[in-house]
Amino acid sequence: MGGERGLPAVQHLAEQPRNHMPIIGLLDLETGVHGPLNATRIEVGGLPAWDLRLRIFIESAAFDRDQAWSLARAGMRAVEGFEPAEGGFCDRLSVRQAGDVISPLTVKAVFFDVAALMLDA
Repeated sequence: MGGERGLPAVQHLAEQPRNHMPIIGLLDLETGVHGPLNATRIEVGGLPAWDLRLRIFIESAAFDRDQAWSLARAGMRAVEGFEPAEGGFCDRLSVRQAGDVISPLTVKAVFFDVAALMLDA
C-alpha cells in the first residue's frame, strides 16, 4: 500500500475486512465502509476475464467535507497501483472514479471506486 500504509486511518481500513468500521484516532462517527462489489464479464485477448469494481465509502460528521475527502484521498493513494497477489489478477488496482454522496439521510460522505481485471483461467 505504498507510503500511506503508516497512516493510522489507512492501516486500520486495510486491516479490517468488515463492512463497517470506525477509523482509529478520529471521532467515533468517521467510518470507512466497503460497499457494492460489481463484476462484469469481458474478454481479454480472446480469454474470459472479469472487470471487478469495489466502491469504498468514507463518512464524516465534521462540519464540511474536508475530513471525508482527506481520508478518501489517503485511501486512493494507498490502493492506486497496488500489485495484487498472484492468482489471477493481471493488472494493478486502480481508482476509477470518486465523488460526493448526496443523501439527506446520511452524514457527509464521499466514495471512490477501486477496480482490477481478473483473468478467468
